[in-house]
Amino acid sequence: MKESQLGFEYSWEDLQPIRPLYVTVLITMFVGSGLALWAGKSPSWIINFGTGGGLGCFPGFLFGLPVQLRLRPGSIRANRTMVWRLGAIALLFSVVALFVPFQKATEHANMPLQRTGLTPRR
Repeated sequence: MKESQLGFEYSWEDLQPIRPLYVTVLITMFVGSGLALWAGKSPSWIINFGTGGGLGCFPGFLFGLPVQLRLRPGSIRANRTMVWRLGAIALLFSVVALFVPFQKATEHANMPLQRTGLTPRR
């Protein structure tokens, strides 16, 4: 496993022991993204896609734990650090998707300059 400046970097081969858990998280991210695109709360499809994917991360991690235990017993205990990091990242993505006001940010970004009180630079 190659170490990055942040202290860890996992390749697809490094994730092999916890691959069922990782794939479950990826699948729920894409399911969440698809549901968010279908529901369409924001006028921007990319905001819907990203928010849905983020919201699907942590539930996917929780759903993936029993899948991992069933398919590869003992691998969670043996790879505790990878599992912990994956769970922390999944939780972070879900919290950001839940609490960051992306909708208001896009509305503000699309607001004409006259309504903001700003004048364009010359």
